[in-house]
Amino acid sequence: MSEENSMDKSSLASIEAVVSSRMAVISADDSSVVAAVQETLRKGRSATFYVTHAQAAAVNSWYWTPKRIRETELEAVPKEEKARIEAELGVKETGALYSNRITCECGRVYGAFEFVEQGIREHGREAVGAVLELKDTSVIRVNPVQVAMCPDCNQKLLRGHYYCWVNGYGCCKSTEV
Repeated sequence: MSEENSMDKSSLASIEAVVSSRMAVISADDSSVVAAVQETLRKGRSATFYVTHAQAAAVNSWYWTPKRIRETELEAVPKEEKARIEAELGVKETGALYSNRITCECGRVYGAFEFVEQGIREHGREAVGAVLELKDTSVIRVNPVQVAMCPDCNQKLLRGHYYCWVNGYGCCKSTEV
Protein backbone atom coordinates (compact mmCIF):
# COMPACT_ATOMS: atom_id res chain seq x y z
CA MET A 1 0.00 0.00 0.00
CA SER A 2 1.43 3.39 -0.94
CA GLU A 3 1.85 6.18 1.59
CA GLU A 4 -0.79 8.22 -0.26
CA ASN A 5 -3.39 5.44 0.12
CA SER A 6 -2.46 5.05 3.78
CA MET A 7 -3.04 8.77 4.34
CA ASP A 8 -6.38 8.58 2.55
CA LYS A 9 -7.41 5.65 4.74
CA SER A 10 -6.36 7.59 7.85
CA SER A 11 -8.36 10.63 6.71
CA LEU A 12 -11.38 8.47 6.04
CA ALA A 13 -11.04 6.86 9.47
CA SER A 14 -11.10 10.34 11.05
CA ILE A 15 -14.17 11.26 9.01
CA GLU A 16 -15.82 7.98 10.00
CA ALA A 17 -15.18 8.76 13.68
CA VAL A 18 -16.80 12.20 13.35
CA VAL A 19 -19.81 10.86 11.44
CA SER A 20 -20.19 8.01 13.95
CA SER A 21 -20.61 10.64 16.66
CA ARG A 22 -23.70 11.90 14.80
CA MET A 23 -22.03 14.91 13.18
CA ALA A 24 -21.39 15.74 9.54
CA VAL A 25 -18.24 16.39 7.54
CA ILE A 26 -18.58 18.55 4.45
CA SER A 27 -15.87 18.99 1.86
CA ALA A 28 -16.28 21.99 -0.46
CA ASP A 29 -14.41 24.84 -2.11
CA ASP A 30 -13.78 28.03 -0.11
CA SER A 31 -16.68 30.03 -1.50
CA SER A 32 -19.15 27.22 -0.76
CA VAL A 33 -17.91 26.89 2.82
CA VAL A 34 -18.16 30.66 3.39
CA ALA A 35 -21.66 30.64 1.86
CA ALA A 36 -22.68 27.80 4.20
CA VAL A 37 -21.50 29.79 7.23
CA GLN A 38 -23.36 32.88 5.99
CA GLU A 39 -26.56 30.93 5.34
CA THR A 40 -26.42 29.29 8.77
CA LEU A 41 -25.97 32.71 10.32
CA ARG A 42 -28.78 34.34 8.33
CA LYS A 43 -31.22 31.52 9.13
CA GLY A 44 -30.47 31.81 12.86
CA ARG A 45 -29.24 28.23 13.09
CA SER A 46 -26.46 27.10 15.40
CA ALA A 47 -23.41 25.23 14.11
CA THR A 48 -19.68 24.95 14.59
CA PHE A 49 -17.52 25.05 11.47
CA TYR A 50 -13.95 23.71 11.41
CA VAL A 51 -12.43 25.54 8.47
CA THR A 52 -9.15 26.62 6.95
CA HIS A 53 -7.59 29.88 8.11
CA ALA A 54 -8.34 31.37 4.67
CA GLN A 55 -12.02 30.44 4.99
CA ALA A 56 -12.16 31.91 8.52
CA ALA A 57 -10.48 35.10 7.28
CA ALA A 58 -13.12 35.41 4.54
CA VAL A 59 -15.95 34.94 7.07
CA ASN A 60 -14.36 37.39 9.52
CA SER A 61 -13.83 40.07 6.88
CA TRP A 62 -17.47 39.71 5.82
CA TYR A 63 -18.92 39.54 9.34
CA TRP A 64 -16.70 41.89 11.36
CA THR A 65 -17.50 45.14 9.60
CA PRO A 66 -16.36 48.41 11.21
CA LYS A 67 -19.99 49.08 12.13
CA ARG A 68 -20.42 45.69 13.84
CA ILE A 69 -17.11 46.08 15.68
CA ARG A 70 -18.34 49.43 17.05
CA GLU A 71 -21.82 48.09 17.93
CA THR A 72 -20.49 45.03 19.78
CA GLU A 73 -17.59 47.00 21.28
CA LEU A 74 -15.12 44.36 20.14
CA GLU A 75 -11.57 45.40 20.97
CA ALA A 76 -8.08 43.94 21.07
CA VAL A 77 -7.50 42.15 24.36
CA PRO A 78 -4.78 44.00 26.28
CA LYS A 79 -1.44 42.23 26.71
CA GLU A 80 -1.96 42.23 30.49
CA GLU A 81 -5.20 40.25 30.16
CA LYS A 82 -3.56 37.85 27.69
CA ALA A 83 -0.69 37.35 30.16
CA ARG A 84 -3.24 36.65 32.91
CA ILE A 85 -4.99 34.06 30.69
CA GLU A 86 -1.66 32.33 30.18
CA ALA A 87 -0.41 32.61 33.79
CA GLU A 88 -3.61 31.91 35.74
CA LEU A 89 -5.51 29.65 33.35
CA GLY A 90 -2.57 27.91 31.68
CA VAL A 91 -3.77 28.68 28.16
CA LYS A 92 -0.79 29.42 25.92
CA GLU A 93 -0.48 30.97 22.49
CA THR A 94 -3.44 33.32 22.65
CA GLY A 95 -2.17 35.15 19.55
CA ALA A 96 -4.24 38.01 18.11
CA LEU A 97 -7.31 38.06 20.34
CA TYR A 98 -10.38 40.31 20.34
CA SER A 99 -13.29 40.42 22.79
CA ASN A 100 -15.96 42.74 24.07
CA ARG A 101 -16.41 43.42 27.77
CA ILE A 102 -19.72 43.11 29.60
CA THR A 103 -20.35 44.63 33.01
CA CYS A 104 -22.57 42.54 35.28
CA GLU A 105 -25.08 44.19 37.62
CA CYS A 106 -22.75 43.17 40.49
CA GLY A 107 -19.97 45.24 38.92
CA ARG A 108 -17.76 42.39 37.64
CA VAL A 109 -16.50 42.78 34.09
CA TYR A 110 -16.72 39.74 31.78
CA GLY A 111 -14.14 39.69 29.01
CA ALA A 112 -11.69 37.31 27.38
CA PHE A 113 -10.26 36.05 30.69
CA GLU A 114 -13.71 35.21 32.06
CA PHE A 115 -14.72 33.62 28.74
CA VAL A 116 -11.72 31.28 28.79
CA GLU A 117 -12.27 30.60 32.50
CA GLN A 118 -15.92 29.66 31.84
CA GLY A 119 -14.83 27.46 28.93
CA ILE A 120 -12.44 25.61 31.21
CA ARG A 121 -15.15 25.16 33.86
CA GLU A 122 -17.61 23.79 31.29
CA HIS A 123 -15.30 21.76 29.01
CA GLY A 124 -12.00 21.28 30.84
CA ARG A 125 -8.55 22.82 30.38
CA GLU A 126 -7.43 20.11 27.98
CA ALA A 127 -10.37 20.69 25.59
CA VAL A 128 -9.92 24.47 25.60
CA GLY A 129 -6.18 24.14 25.06
CA ALA A 130 -6.65 21.62 22.25
CA VAL A 131 -8.97 23.94 20.32
CA LEU A 132 -6.62 26.90 20.66
CA GLU A 133 -3.59 24.79 19.68
CA LEU A 134 -5.05 23.71 16.32
CA LYS A 135 -2.42 24.69 13.74
CA ASP A 136 -4.22 24.38 10.39
CA THR A 137 -7.82 24.77 11.51
CA SER A 138 -9.96 27.69 12.61
CA VAL A 139 -13.18 27.17 14.55
CA ILE A 140 -16.19 29.39 13.84
CA ARG A 141 -19.16 29.08 16.16
CA VAL A 142 -22.31 30.39 14.51
CA ASN A 143 -25.05 31.47 16.91
CA PRO A 144 -23.42 29.72 19.86
CA VAL A 145 -25.81 28.69 22.61
CA GLN A 146 -23.32 29.29 25.41
CA VAL A 147 -24.50 32.03 27.77
CA ALA A 148 -21.92 34.22 29.48
CA MET A 149 -22.16 33.80 33.25
CA CYS A 150 -20.76 36.21 35.81
CA PRO A 151 -18.07 34.32 37.75
CA ASP A 152 -18.83 36.30 40.93
CA CYS A 153 -22.64 36.09 41.23
CA ASN A 154 -23.47 33.37 38.62
CA GLN A 155 -25.97 35.68 36.93
CA LYS A 156 -26.58 35.16 33.21
CA LEU A 157 -25.31 38.15 31.31
CA LEU A 158 -28.02 39.30 28.94
CA ARG A 159 -25.72 41.21 26.63
CA GLY A 160 -23.91 38.92 24.21
CA HIS A 161 -20.22 38.16 24.54
CA TYR A 162 -18.23 38.28 21.30
CA TYR A 163 -14.75 36.89 20.72
CA CYS A 164 -12.34 36.32 17.89
CA TRP A 165 -8.93 34.67 17.95
CA VAL A 166 -7.41 35.42 14.56
CA ASN A 167 -6.58 32.07 12.90
CA GLY A 168 -8.19 30.21 15.75
CA TYR A 169 -11.57 30.53 17.34
CA GLY A 170 -14.42 32.98 16.93
CA CYS A 171 -18.14 33.52 16.84
CA CYS A 172 -20.82 35.09 14.67
CA LYS A 173 -24.34 35.81 15.87
CA SER A 174 -27.39 36.41 13.69
CA THR A 175 -29.04 39.05 15.87
CA GLU A 176 -26.86 41.61 14.12
CA VAL A 177 -27.02 40.31 10.52
